Amino acid sequence: MGVTGLSLAPTEDVIDALLSPEGWAYASMDSVEDGDPGRFHALFGRDSLIFALQMLHRRPEIAAATLRGLARRQGTSDDPEIDEQSGKIIHEYRPVAPDWMVEAGWPVRDGAIRYYGASDATSWFLVVLAATGDAALQRELSANRDAAARWLESALDAGGGFVRCGPRTHPGGLAQQGWRDAGARPEHGNGIVTESGTAPPPPLADADSQAVAVAALRALGTLEPVRAAHWQQRLEAMRAQISAAFTPDVMAIDGDDRRVVGAGSQLGWLLWAGALDEDAAAAAAARLRRPDILTAYGLRTLSAEHPAFFSSAYHRGGIWPFDNWIGWLGLQAYGEHEAADRVRNGVLEALALLGRYPELYAVTPSGTLESIPIANRVQAWTVGAVEAFTNS
Repeated sequence: MGVTGLSLAPTEDVIDALLSPEGWAYASMDSVEDGDPGRFHALFGRDSLIFALQMLHRRPEIAAATLRGLARRQGTSDDPEIDEQSGKIIHEYRPVAPDWMVEAGWPVRDGAIRYYGASDATSWFLVVLAATGDAALQRELSANRDAAARWLESALDAGGGFVRCGPRTHPGGLAQQGWRDAGARPEHGNGIVTESGTAPPPPLADADSQAVAVAALRALGTLEPVRAAHWQQRLEAMRAQISAAFTPDVMAIDGDDRRVVGAGSQLGWLLWAGALDEDAAAAAAARLRRPDILTAYGLRTLSAEHPAFFSSAYHRGGIWPFDNWIGWLGLQAYGEHEAADRVRNGVLEALALLGRYPELYAVTPSGTLESIPIANRVQAWTVGAVEAFTNS
């Protein structure tokens, strides 16, 4: 375990401090020190679900609370201004809209932010619901499961077999809606760009969202055994399409069905989900091991060889512990245990050196570990990644 070991494992106090009165986790704590943005102290569908999955063995009640909280806020109508669709799981909910979001033009309803712009949160809802193994909870939320399944299937049909996002046609909100999300005017190196640095035309199909969609189709086979053959058929069709389109140096397919080039940590997601056939998986694993992606402190979001790479950019080079947890699982699933150990130990080493549970950090081209000022100091899915790395 290197110098890190179990000393980083979160205490009950740390976990409880992240939880809302309803029992789901805020994406980040409020600011814990000077300079800490603490800007994601809110319910985020994707983030809260991933944290719930990471904590499932230690605190299963968090998953139940998260699923119930998101089910209560599940989309019920089509509302393009807030990207709501029937069955879709919410991206972000803030009962009081913060000034900075109002100033940025985000849509506000009754003084609140209720925004559905996530292309993968609905898939994560299905993945976590299946992972609980809680038959009573699954029965309780069966109507929400059915609505989420309908949304996923309609999204795949509309996207030509992929889950796509965009174009965003209203002010505020997110132009790209996978976890590498971006506003209409990306800052801090967030989102997905072409080699020339421009935003690819929507509707965009990012690799990460396709991976979770595959995992959700597999989950539906468990949740709906009477329709298992149907979901398996959709799963195999999607795997074949992903294997053909997402070669190791592709991070997305744009709205004109052109490949957006960029090797990075998304390859770990595809391995985790079992989204690739044998040849494509072997190529992805080999690419993921190369030093432009796999550093001494974990997997970069984007290869250091890409023209848009910047080590401290949000999604164009920065290293995210939660993202590395998924990559670790993917490498393990493919039998790449040595590389998986390097990922796990590298992330734990970085967190031990940086302190707290930062949202992300940087590794320069020369290999130096650096903090990133815009990173929240205590991010829920970083806490969850440490828990999963050290106790699973």
